[in-house]
Amino acid sequence: MSDPAAIRDRLQHLVDRSPYNSWLGMRILAAGADGVTIEVEWRQDFVSAPERQALHGGVIAGLLDSAAVFAVMAQSGTAAATVDLRVDYHAIPAPLPMRIMAKVLRLGRSLGTADSALFDGHGRLAASGRATVMPLPSNGTKP
Repeated sequence: MSDPAAIRDRLQHLVDRSPYNSWLGMRILAAGADGVTIEVEWRQDFVSAPERQALHGGVIAGLLDSAAVFAVMAQSGTAAATVDLRVDYHAIPAPLPMRIMAKVLRLGRSLGTADSALFDGHGRLAASGRATVMPLPSNGTKP
C-alpha cells in the first residue's frame, strides 16, 4: 500500500482500537514510506513531577516507540513489534501539543531500525529514540 492517506487512515484505525494508544490521544497526521508524524496533546495526567511540570518518561518512551513501530508498518505494510528501544531525554516538553516524527533507517527481511523524535509545541527537541522493530508475518490481513 503506497497511498499516504490510506496508510495514515489504517494506522489511525490501529490507534483508535488500542486502549493505550487511544488514552494517549495519538493523531496520525501523516504516514508513508518516508515516515510518520503524530500529534499528541500535552496533558496534566502525563505529569510525574508537578513542581517542574515534567512528563513521565514512560509516556514519552511510549510515544517514541509507537512512532517507530508505525514508521516500520507504513513502509513494510505489515504489523510490527518492538525488539529494542533506546531513549534519550533532552528537555521537559512545554505544556503545548507535541509532535512525534519517525523514519525508517533500514528495513531488512527480519528486522528494521527506526529513529523517532518528540518535539514540544515550541518545536524544541524534547526526546529522541532508536528502535529495532520486527515486521510480523502477514496472516492474510492487513494490520
